[in-house]
Amino acid sequence: MLWHKGWLETRFRLCMVLGFMCLILFLWHSLPPGDKTPALGLVQYTNPSFVVMICALLAGAGIATQPSFQATKGLHGSTLFTLSLPVSRFRLLATRASIGWFEGAVAIGALCWGMWLVSPALRATVTPFEIFEYAGTLIACASALYFLSVLLATFLDDQWRVWGTMVASLALLWLSSRTPLPTSANIFQAMGKGSPLIAHTMPWTAMAFSLGLAAFLFFAALKVVKTREY
Repeated sequence: MLWHKGWLETRFRLCMVLGFMCLILFLWHSLPPGDKTPALGLVQYTNPSFVVMICALLAGAGIATQPSFQATKGLHGSTLFTLSLPVSRFRLLATRASIGWFEGAVAIGALCWGMWLVSPALRATVTPFEIFEYAGTLIACASALYFLSVLLATFLDDQWRVWGTMVASLALLWLSSRTPLPTSANIFQAMGKGSPLIAHTMPWTAMAFSLGLAAFLFFAALKVVKTREY
């Protein structure tokens, strides 16, 4: 029931994500044959923006009930019913966070595979295995931003969580471009010029850092929902 409930809350947001994905694929299809400059721009800027959009839209509202496609202030009417269900707050949070994460991972995977299908230039220079590596890199690096949004959802209204996720992501992007961060902690570089499509190597340390940070943020969110009074 929790999975079905989460699906009802996210299905329209997922449609919005898929619509943006179609726009990116249209841009890839429109690239001049053999010209790598626009493709590099899409990899370094457009695709990370898609990742931030996924995190902002799909991370959910913590353990509170979330309207499917509208911004609300305060608690939704059925939140108290959700909290009265005979399940732990850990299960409520883990289920809702997992739904958005899996939906985001599917959207990222579909984007990467679609890029390879619609771009002859990409097919000529990149193997399907490298596209698989690129998708894995985006998913791993997106996890930290996603669970940051999950943490924000435990104490912010949904519209403020969306804005908070975007502002925090832009701040991290600005920091990574202006400050010589260690490569192992620069997740935006790992999604851009350090990705397998450009650097032709896997940013394992940045991926591990992102996954470790995601785990820390999830347990911080769990701590909040276990102690918060609704």
